[in-house]
Amino acid sequence: MSYSEAELRDFLISVAKRILRIKAIAPSSGGEGELKRAEEISRILSELGYSDVVRIDVRDSSGVVRPNIYLKIGNMERTLWIISHIDTVPVGDPTLWKYAPFDATVEGDRIYGRGSADNGQAIFTSLLLLKTLEKEKMKYNIGLAFVSDEETGNQYGIKRLIESGVFSKSDLILVPDSGSPDGSIVEISEKSILWIKFTVIGKQGHASKPETAQNSFLIASKLVIALESELKERFPDSDTLFKPSVSTFVPTRHEENVGNVNTIPGRDIFYFDCRVLPKYDLDIVMDEVKKITGRIESENGIHVKIDVVQRQESSPIVSKDSEINVKLAEALKATRNITPILTGIGGQTFANFLRQSGIPAAVWSTAEDSVYHQANEFCVISYIFKDLEVIRYMLYNQ
Repeated sequence: MSYSEAELRDFLISVAKRILRIKAIAPSSGGEGELKRAEEISRILSELGYSDVVRIDVRDSSGVVRPNIYLKIGNMERTLWIISHIDTVPVGDPTLWKYAPFDATVEGDRIYGRGSADNGQAIFTSLLLLKTLEKEKMKYNIGLAFVSDEETGNQYGIKRLIESGVFSKSDLILVPDSGSPDGSIVEISEKSILWIKFTVIGKQGHASKPETAQNSFLIASKLVIALESELKERFPDSDTLFKPSVSTFVPTRHEENVGNVNTIPGRDIFYFDCRVLPKYDLDIVMDEVKKITGRIESENGIHVKIDVVQRQESSPIVSKDSEINVKLAEALKATRNITPILTGIGGQTFANFLRQSGIPAAVWSTAEDSVYHQANEFCVISYIFKDLEVIRYMLYNQ
C-alpha cells in the first residue's frame, strides 16, 4: 500500500505525540524508567501488523524493570539493524523551555520535546520504515531494536542484547544517534568515558563562625578548579578525527549540601564527566585524579572519597572499508550525492559496545545533534524522510 507524503507526515506526528508524552527517565536520574514507553511502542508495532516482538526485561539495582524490545523481519541469512534508545535525560531547568517538554509540539518542520532528537528521531524513522516496508524488495532481513538505559551506562540495555546473541558479526548495524544537518558525518570511533563522583568530607558549623568548621563546599570548589585545569594540562594531545579534538574534563552535577544559608556544609558532592582520547589509558587518568585530590586533601586537612560511576574504554576504530561503511557510503551517494566524512565523537553510543564485541557498527543520521540534552530539544521532520530514503536504499540494494 502506498501513502502520500501528507499521510506519512501525519503518522509520524501521531506516533511522536504518543511516545514523547511518556517520560522515560532512568531511576538513577529521578525517573520511573522506560517501561511505559516500551509498552506504547509495542502497541504501535502491533497496530502496524508486527506482533512478534521479543522483549528482554532486566531489573536494575533499584528493582525497576528496564525493558528492551526488538523484532526481525525476513528469513535471509543477514540482517540490517536499526538500533534506537528509548530513554531520555531529565528536563533540566524547566524555566528554559518555551515548549512543554513532554507534549510533542509541532511548529513547521520541527517536533519539539524532550527526547525528540535524542533518540526519538531514530524511533520515528524506524516506525516509518515499517509502515512503508516493501518486503518483496528486501535484500536483507530488517531488524529494529528499541533499547533502555543508554543515557546512564547501558548495563540494562544494549549490553544485555549483545550477551543474549541478538546480533551477528555478519549483520549490518546502523545506530542513528549522532550526525550532522547535511547527513555527511559518519561516526567510526568514540572517546573513552569516565564519570567520577567526589565526596568532600569536612566539618559542619555555623556560618558566623567559619573558623570552627571545615567548609566542604569551599574545598570542593578548589578541587573542581584544580581538576579541570590540571587534567587538561596533563593530557593535552589532540586528534583531528574527533570533535572536539582534545580530551575533555567537565564538572557537571552538584548535589545539595545543606538546606539553609547560614550553615557551613560538612559534606559536598560533585561529579566530573571525562571524555578521553583513545591514546590515553584511563588508569593513568585516574592516577592523576588521585594525585590532584590527595594534594587538596593535604593542603586543607580533609578527606575526599572518590567513586567511579561509569568507566568505558574506547573501542577499536571501524575501518572505512568495513561493509557497513561501504554500504552507507553507496546509499548516501546514490540518494543524496554525498561523500561521507568519517569522524570520532566524545559521546558514547551503542556502537562502542557492539564494536568491542567484534561487530562493526556505523553511527549516522541527519541530525541537529547540538540540541541533544538542551532545553527546547527538537527533531526535524524532513530529516526523517531523508534518512528513510537512505535506509530503504541500503535494505533494497545489495
